[in-house]
Amino acid sequence: MLKYFRGRSLGYIVKFVSVLPLALLLWFVIELGNLFRPVYIVGLSYKGRITQYMVPMELHLRNANQLNKKYTMIFVMPAATPNEAVRTVYRRYSIIIDSHFPNFIRRAFAILALLLKSRFTPELPDWQHLWQLEPATTLTDDELKYGDELRKRLGIPMDAEYVCLGVKEAAYYSSITKDKGYGQDLSHESNDSRNVNINNYLLAATHLTNLGIYVVRVGSVVNKQLPKDRHPMIIDYSTSARSELGDIVLGARCKFFICGCAGSYSFAAIWNRPIAYADHYFENSNSSRKMRLDQRPNSILITRMYSRKDESFLNFREVISANKALLTDQALKDLGLTPIPNSPNEILDLVSEMNLRIDNLYQSPSIDDGLQDKFYDCFTPPIQRRRYKMKIADSFLQKYKNLL
Repeated sequence: MLKYFRGRSLGYIVKFVSVLPLALLLWFVIELGNLFRPVYIVGLSYKGRITQYMVPMELHLRNANQLNKKYTMIFVMPAATPNEAVRTVYRRYSIIIDSHFPNFIRRAFAILALLLKSRFTPELPDWQHLWQLEPATTLTDDELKYGDELRKRLGIPMDAEYVCLGVKEAAYYSSITKDKGYGQDLSHESNDSRNVNINNYLLAATHLTNLGIYVVRVGSVVNKQLPKDRHPMIIDYSTSARSELGDIVLGARCKFFICGCAGSYSFAAIWNRPIAYADHYFENSNSSRKMRLDQRPNSILITRMYSRKDESFLNFREVISANKALLTDQALKDLGLTPIPNSPNEILDLVSEMNLRIDNLYQSPSIDDGLQDKFYDCFTPPIQRRRYKMKIADSFLQKYKNLL
């Protein structure tokens, strides 16, 4: 528990500890309830961002479902609720302790989540296994009807396919300030090189429209409207019709999601829609066996690259092992590295491969398996690629095969 007090003011610590009597009372109630029905206390996160909110909920619910038990699920998320419609969906399956509750209640449950983690938080199997299970959540008839009406308003015929597009944008991070209640201040990231230029994705989007597939740009806060001369089947939902329930229903039914480092991919991943990851960067601990690489079934990934002063690239093993050391512009400057975003053509190849794979029309090159294995061998310890359902884009591996 001490790590949650590091860097905190004395006043914060006093407020936190002052709720111990309430925490002990709640502990007694939980222990009593557990005699009649198993209790899970999971999801402790002080970051009120959509991935931290949705992913632990969905995965723990899937894990509980595969155990085939009746249970009482308590999710403790002390930060602000990032999407009220998501909260409405998950309240059907769990008790959610978040910003709808007074601070002293949240602090008490935060203490419980820490003290009782080993007793009431089930161990998850490998995450890639859970992502291959059926979704734990469903949408109501009214929510599905709303989705149909939204698609009609957006001009997407009911029998037409559509793809969602969401990218990491500076405007979103400017909006995450310390007074918003999200548990962190990310406003400094608005100037970060990891922010993505959505214009690099429009070539791929236009390719899909030429195939008769609509593209819906999503995101709660975006930099600006899409160019007015874009193809009419590229829909700027974020600036024209965005709603919190709309985020859910669009993600749940899209053909796949094009993700440029944006947490909005969660709206599709929760319902097992494939993800085409571009401009990906590694930010998970090498010591973690669960999240060293995002692993969504039937998804495809390409990464951003890093150039040295002599214009040579870091190889994939160097990129993966450096991991968090490459996440800030200052660190990159100290290392003498320049981040290279994925090009429009690289993103086009990624999206084209994804679409063909979903339609069972893609023909893998004969060298595909060997290059895939070499990429997964770049992790320490190596990842057994055949246990996973995710691939690195073939065209990307062939282009950079000298870096494997």
